[in-house]
Amino acid sequence: VTVLGAGALSQEEEMEGNPQGSEPVPEADRAPLMQAPDGAPSSQAEGDEEKPELQRAPPGYIDGEDPESPKAKSAEEVNSLGPSPDPPFRTDIAEDGQDPLPPVPPPPDDAPRQSNFSKLSAARTSVVLPTVRQANCCRRACKKPKVDVIEVLKALPENHCRTLAARPWAYLLAWVIVLLVVIPLAWTPVEFDTDIEAFRRADGPAASTHSAFTASLGSMRAVKNEAALDQRKTFKVELLYEAKQGSVFSEAVQRDIRIFENQLKELTGWKDMCSSSEPLVQFRCDPGESLGNYVWPRRIDLFLNDAGYFRLAFDGSARERLPMDAVLTYLGEGLASPHNLWNFLPMAVLGTSSSSSLMRSVFTFTAPSLDSSDFEQKFKDFVKADLYNVLQEAVAKTRKPVDPTSWDKPFDIKIYFYGDAVDDYEVQLALWGDMLLAIGPLMLSLAVAWIKFRSGFLAFIATAILCLSAILAYEVLPVEKVSPASFLGVFLIFGFGMSSLFRAQELWRRSRLDATAIPERIHSLYEAAAREMLPVVTSGCCYFLLATSKLKPLREFGVFMGTSMVSVCALSIFIFVPVLILHERSIRPWLQKKCKPKLLLVLEPAEVKPKWGLVAEKLMQSTNERKRVLAGTGLAVFICFIASFSLAAVRPGPGLPEVFPPDHHKDAGRPLIKGFAPSYLAEEPAPLNTRMCTPTSIQDENNTCGLHWCDRQTTGAETEGELELDAYPANEVNPCKCYSRLPEGKTQRCSNLTLGFVMAGSRAVTTPEADVMGAVETFVRGTWQNVDHYEATGSRKRIQSLVLEDWESGSTHVDPMAELPKVHMGFKAQDSPYSTETCDEKVYCYCSPKACLRPDGYGEEDKKITLPIQDDDTAAASLDGGTPSTDVVIVFGINRVEGEMGLLDQSAPWSFDATFDPVSPWSQRAMLKACTNMPEELKIVSSSCWIVQFRLWLLRQGQKFPVERFLDFQQILQDFMVTHPSVASAMWLDKDDKLSATMFTFQVELEEGTKKNLAARQRWMDFIEKLNEEATSTANKAMVTSKVWVDNEALDAALDSAWEVLLGVSAVLLATALLYTLDLKMVLLMLLVGFCICTFISFFLFCLCGWAFGPWELTIMTVFLSYSVEPAFHICHDFVRPGMIERFKALRKMMAAEDEEGEAPSLAIANAPAPVAAITNGSSAAASQEVTQLASMEPMAQEPSTTPSHSDSLSQASDVRPKADDSLEDALKRSLHLVCKNLLVNSVKLILCGIMLLPCQFRLFNRLGAISVVLPLICVPSVLVLLPSLILAFKRTRRDPDLFQFGEIFIAKTSWMW
Repeated sequence: VTVLGAGALSQEEEMEGNPQGSEPVPEADRAPLMQAPDGAPSSQAEGDEEKPELQRAPPGYIDGEDPESPKAKSAEEVNSLGPSPDPPFRTDIAEDGQDPLPPVPPPPDDAPRQSNFSKLSAARTSVVLPTVRQANCCRRACKKPKVDVIEVLKALPENHCRTLAARPWAYLLAWVIVLLVVIPLAWTPVEFDTDIEAFRRADGPAASTHSAFTASLGSMRAVKNEAALDQRKTFKVELLYEAKQGSVFSEAVQRDIRIFENQLKELTGWKDMCSSSEPLVQFRCDPGESLGNYVWPRRIDLFLNDAGYFRLAFDGSARERLPMDAVLTYLGEGLASPHNLWNFLPMAVLGTSSSSSLMRSVFTFTAPSLDSSDFEQKFKDFVKADLYNVLQEAVAKTRKPVDPTSWDKPFDIKIYFYGDAVDDYEVQLALWGDMLLAIGPLMLSLAVAWIKFRSGFLAFIATAILCLSAILAYEVLPVEKVSPASFLGVFLIFGFGMSSLFRAQELWRRSRLDATAIPERIHSLYEAAAREMLPVVTSGCCYFLLATSKLKPLREFGVFMGTSMVSVCALSIFIFVPVLILHERSIRPWLQKKCKPKLLLVLEPAEVKPKWGLVAEKLMQSTNERKRVLAGTGLAVFICFIASFSLAAVRPGPGLPEVFPPDHHKDAGRPLIKGFAPSYLAEEPAPLNTRMCTPTSIQDENNTCGLHWCDRQTTGAETEGELELDAYPANEVNPCKCYSRLPEGKTQRCSNLTLGFVMAGSRAVTTPEADVMGAVETFVRGTWQNVDHYEATGSRKRIQSLVLEDWESGSTHVDPMAELPKVHMGFKAQDSPYSTETCDEKVYCYCSPKACLRPDGYGEEDKKITLPIQDDDTAAASLDGGTPSTDVVIVFGINRVEGEMGLLDQSAPWSFDATFDPVSPWSQRAMLKACTNMPEELKIVSSSCWIVQFRLWLLRQGQKFPVERFLDFQQILQDFMVTHPSVASAMWLDKDDKLSATMFTFQVELEEGTKKNLAARQRWMDFIEKLNEEATSTANKAMVTSKVWVDNEALDAALDSAWEVLLGVSAVLLATALLYTLDLKMVLLMLLVGFCICTFISFFLFCLCGWAFGPWELTIMTVFLSYSVEPAFHICHDFVRPGMIERFKALRKMMAAEDEEGEAPSLAIANAPAPVAAITNGSSAAASQEVTQLASMEPMAQEPSTTPSHSDSLSQASDVRPKADDSLEDALKRSLHLVCKNLLVNSVKLILCGIMLLPCQFRLFNRLGAISVVLPLICVPSVLVLLPSLILAFKRTRRDPDLFQFGEIFIAKTSWMW
């Protein structure tokens, strides 16, 4: 009994003690202060100090006043004040908008048990309180009692319930204040992670090493150099073109590309940005790095000049295009440096003989200074205002179906675009567009909640709680940039999150079945919530398991969703419960008094009451054919499982997760752009002009021709078959037709003759030089039989190729050209007796079926040079082209910091290697060794190692390599960088421009397949490990990395991680099911239902939708698994709940009996069969006898259960909890009645939300929408039909959990111990 002081109870407190409106206890029936209401002895212990006797309060005692005081009122005055006001909770007011009903009469004498709150209130009203004078005397005479902390903690729940019932608005106000303070303090502006590669990145050794390397690139210069262009902010726009039909080299395709690129360069923003860029590199944006500049060159010379050449300007402004084989040849022969063939075409293109359906153009804008903030903002505004719209419009036009009735010519290309700020803006725009679609599920949640709660006020509060949970989850998320995966959680919260609020409102309604007083109902709600919210909290924990994934977006999604689900559960208890109290006591009565009936029907639609009992009855009728249901389900599950497993096994993997749908240009262009070499920024422009020369034009070192050009010979001795050939077959000899200017009797005037041979044709270039020179010698000795001396000096070298044009048809053919070693001949004296002149002439030979017209002044030689048959190896080596490759980087001086990467960190931490000392000669030797004598198994195509150039530069300077110890290595290196400025891009320099770290880049052949690329990585790792073992401590921490290794490792690790998450979620669900039901059979049935649901979802994903089996598909299935089995938890729990309650009652009584008498009563419940057979076999006689006695005991008397009477029909609808005396069918029917309400409402909402998600641009979002539509169609019959059919098929009548029976067996087996 709690003593409050000298004051009497207030009227409100008296009404709380008398919830049914009964009169206060008469004065004569009140017991003394220190005596319990039931006459039990006083709690005062013997030996305590005697306390003054407390007298009864006189009749005039009011509110603690002295009866002798003039302010004291008499009994008559008290009676004249009139009746007391109404209690806070009026039972004569309906809750669902119904008409007021008469007050409920007082309960009968044989009312049900009194709760702790009722007993406490009765005790407080029976206390005889002292007067003020007596109380003061008591304070002086008595010692101040000590505060019992344990008792205070025990009383804390009751005090909380009482306070919450009296002042729910105060709790709401306190929470609102807390949230208004916490949210602004923790709020940060939402910044999207628009890096699509980060969305596909997984944890692993290759990923962490590459992440540390890329993070260190931002610190390559401790002090920025204003003159260094590579340190300027640069924005890239990369365009990829794909021919719809045929080759990208066709004139129609090239014309479409030129029109589109000219449209871009004519934009006002483009011109403004290009003029604002660094003047030295404005060539990057105008004309840019485009193949069209070479395809459409402008002729500077309209006629062939006397020197035998004409000039072209590669500005892309001409109307007549250069033949594509000539363009490809010019780019492939190196005179267009820094441009080459594979700047614009895939690496698989094999020279002029190949065709391609793809082409690339690159345009870049470079900031004019290191301070690039204004330039960056200007470029982003340009992208937002002009560039993105033009690009997106072009993409849409090129994918538009051909309209046969339209006069407009369709585009012959498809366009894909990429870029720094362009990609960011596109992802942001798509994300904002998809998030606007989230308004639909939010409004739908509001509408469904309005109908389910039958209250607009509760619906708005519940929707606000959903939004609040998403905000709190965002603030808890430890990331600087939010990935699109977290925004996926917003849709799921709006679709799933209302379940906790529905459950809280249902528990609040059920509490009226146990009590009428608000404090008691709150206490009942809290007890039930601890049990009913367990499945929802389990779903949140399943999301937290995603934090173990190796994909960073999955970890972020798991943390966001888990925090959101737990937040909704917490807010539904701490905020929504006070709202329910406030609504019941204040909001609804006020609306009933103030609103008109029609408006009240909208705000409080209490009449909207679906007949859930009829639905449950229909569902139970479907279980009458349970044999057919189980047989049909088993057959369907078997077929779907075999089909899903087979397709998932044979279908190739989906690769890494993609952000956009397959038909989006980003996703469709990703595999295409992988075939191109990485694009590098050129610091010098390519030659704008070049010469086109005749084969016989005079050349020198200062006047180099870009290509040779001639008219093809179409008449003569060649047959028609020879004219159609581009080269003679390799298994035949190759005749070469030669022309020279030597007249008849040429040896009569020359005693010595030097001949320079120029040959055109692929056989002349690819045939071994010795064989070619042997054929030349045969030709010379056959033509000049009086040769006395023959000598060849020099070596064969390639010169610019020859373009042979058929003037009549306009077709062209390109042959490579080579200049052979000079041939020196001396003649006998009798053949040239009068001359000692030395002659020098040229001989031009055409070693292919196609030859140029005879040049003016030249004559054809009678003899022909015959080249030998070409073997297969030489023919294969003659193929000219590139090899698909990727970058591999060896880094010295950078370390990846181990073990410090956070859960959601964007990049791995790194640091400079303090042990790396480039000054040491051994460090220089180690760096040189990393670039020379590389193993063939590494398949290196080319390398970029400044240390090799540095060594050659030192040797030319007359110095030694490595740099000698007593010389200044850093100063010598800076002198080297003056003449080789490009090498600085591979160095990390400190504030004194001293080398701190460096890297060497290698082009390596690209392997096909994940396993082969990871095997190639292992070979590189072995090479680096051996290199570090042989190096000294000053350079023994080199590391190697490649972007392609990161992608392949992510693909391999992501799927394994997804399986681990699935196993973890299954284990959590299994443990929760066992804890929730305490019954192994029920857990087994839930596992069967979960397996059926997963099988049907897999069939939908892999067979009907055709999706590949990947990490995100497996994750989505995991997410919906935890959601779909949640209703099954409640059905199985409700089935065993009556036995669970009786078992706990028996356990409490047993514990009380042990404390009082030392005896242990039985745990058996009424009508529970004795598990005799389970324990008698092999047991001792004493144990068997004890179990027989336990089984033969009379059933435990059950307390009568009387439901409090209410006038609210809404609350009466919740009185469907399973009872202990229900039959099996009735128990399942009651459970289905409770479950189907929330399940069907959530299913309808989920289907509508899924339909709203289908138009989303993000692949995850629209796939989630598709599954959201199908999942309820699978989950509802599985839970509401299949699970009851399984329970009925087991024919189980026992309603108590299995674990209690196991406990009895365990107690019987081990009872001998005590």
